[in-house]
Amino acid sequence: MGEITAKASPLKKKALQTLEERLADKSAIIFADYRGLSVAQTNQLRSNFHKAEGGEFLVVKNSILKMALEKQGLTITDESLLKGPTAIGISDEPVTPAKTLADFAKGHDKLVFKGVLVDGEFFDADRVKDFASLPSTEEMYASIVGSIASPLSGFVSLLNEIVRQFLAVLEAVIQEKQKEEGAAA
Repeated sequence: MGEITAKASPLKKKALQTLEERLADKSAIIFADYRGLSVAQTNQLRSNFHKAEGGEFLVVKNSILKMALEKQGLTITDESLLKGPTAIGISDEPVTPAKTLADFAKGHDKLVFKGVLVDGEFFDADRVKDFASLPSTEEMYASIVGSIASPLSGFVSLLNEIVRQFLAVLEAVIQEKQKEEGAAA
């Protein structure tokens, strides 16, 4: 089943080639059953992925998805991932698509997670929720930078306070000298 036969339609061959290209540099694929979602809801989900930057939502034919994954050396051992209508959320990392899908699923109970493939390893549907609860890469970077910057900003504040106190003492000394000079004159 891994190869499209000579009698396969040019559309199927093109769909396989396009899917292979889209999956080529992605390390995370989230499988979902979208049965019951309207076209408008599916388009909204695609739009949410576009806004999240770093992912894409695709409705795919199971046989073509299976072939595309096999061409990348990935064999699906859990056949339930490819039962019924399948849509995939793809990205360079699993957190962004998991968050996007989980946020959408909160208001649309028809979207059901099937599982996730991360760096060639398959996980069950519960792991999608685990990935969705993790901070995004940008949030982790911000947290690290904040952790680094926090002591530095405290140090700068301390230096500013020392300088401010020094200037206050210097001002008091100047005023005292001026009083002494005024009294002596």
